[in-house]
Amino acid sequence: MRQSFSYEIRNQPNALQSLKQELELTLFAELKHSTLRATILLVIDELVSNLLKYGFSAAPHQRSYLNVALNDDWLEIELKDNGHRFNPLLQPQPNLLGKELSDRQVGGLGLYLVLKMMDETHYEWIQPWNCLRLRKRFKEGRE
Repeated sequence: MRQSFSYEIRNQPNALQSLKQELELTLFAELKHSTLRATILLVIDELVSNLLKYGFSAAPHQRSYLNVALNDDWLEIELKDNGHRFNPLLQPQPNLLGKELSDRQVGGLGLYLVLKMMDETHYEWIQPWNCLRLRKRFKEGRE
């Protein structure tokens, strides 16, 4: 069974909250698998909040397109935006060893964790779009 969700994210302060509400009304209305729901929310929250905070300038014409697809045992999340050029796959691994939490540099950990939990990651720059595709295999059946 294939399920999909597409959404246009505009450069607005309430964009992430609106996206989560739309997910609840559409994709999550039929999706009962709690681990899958949590994964989708975690990934989308991290990627979209970073995009809105760092990827966009003040220009209201900037936007992003999100696609979530569930097919057999795969979750695929695609995010395409016309914000600042940024390849998340090239970011350095956060240094977590031997440091107190208060001494650790802020930033990068959430993105790092999201990318590590995926089975496949792909980034491509297609002028003027950042195109990120993440895939995760779910071996257990969905309810």
